[in-house]
Amino acid sequence: MPSPALWRHARPSHWNPWLVGLTSLTGLWQWLGLGWALRQWGEVASLTLLPVLLLTPMHWGLIHESIHGQLRLKPRANERTGRALSLLLGLPYEIMRFGHLMHHRFTRQPYDRPDICTLPADASFASRAGRWLGYQARLLGGMWLTEVFAPLITWIPARHLPALALSALGADPQDDDVRRRAVMFATDPVRRRRIQRDFLVLLAAFGLALWTYGPWWPVFVAAFAARGIWLSIADNLPHFGVTMDEPARSRNFRASALGRLLVLNHHLHQVHHQYPTAPWHLLPEIDAAQPAHGPVIPYWRAVLRQFRGPLPASSLGADAARAS
Repeated sequence: MPSPALWRHARPSHWNPWLVGLTSLTGLWQWLGLGWALRQWGEVASLTLLPVLLLTPMHWGLIHESIHGQLRLKPRANERTGRALSLLLGLPYEIMRFGHLMHHRFTRQPYDRPDICTLPADASFASRAGRWLGYQARLLGGMWLTEVFAPLITWIPARHLPALALSALGADPQDDDVRRRAVMFATDPVRRRRIQRDFLVLLAAFGLALWTYGPWWPVFVAAFAARGIWLSIADNLPHFGVTMDEPARSRNFRASALGRLLVLNHHLHQVHHQYPTAPWHLLPEIDAAQPAHGPVIPYWRAVLRQFRGPLPASSLGADAARAS
């Protein structure tokens, strides 16, 4: 069995440049090429969006590899490639990287439990219905929209950011360190300039895309939103209903060969949380050497079960429920 140290520090997959090229081409087609094609051939050209939508999880997966330093071997090239892929997906790389690394450090802390309902047992029907609708909205694109517009915080004066962090992340004492780090991140002048620059580039690209599509601009907006809806659905999927004492506070799932490729093996999300710097191509090897215990359901079933709605705090386990 290979040493865990070798898993953690293995080189990026040799397939990465090819996958980056493929997802970049589909991204550029979505932003620019399809607008021209629609003007030439009409609505039949919109069928070419199918591979674009199908490759959305792979596109995000490659950004994810960059966040963990495993997309390209040299750090500068790794970051630049991840940033370019993020722009093609319409996401702010700097914020995505910070948020994802915080998720790894503080997995399933109170701020990181969108699937848990913290309303008291005697809460009104209206309160419960509002919580349920808000959760469904988050799954159906709300999380993605929050990330798309998150760069706007860099134009908010720094003195207002502690109150904003309290409002956005909640007031649970367990999350004091999370809020402190978020404020430090959002007030860092270098990061603020990078985020503002990327957001302005994204706005310019959005304007160019709308101009390219012309009267077909609803097709671009629909494709842009469809990719965001998938990202929202997949965001908390491996942590839905996970108790605080489960290994890595995450779960693995079963997937077909095509599904495993499209999600870059992140159906093995528990393995990823145990070895976050292991490149995607080694996750099955690690899982074979250290198989997860307990039932492993199909990935598609995990997608659907989230729509049951938010779960009670008791699903976290007895100790966590009392702490909540």
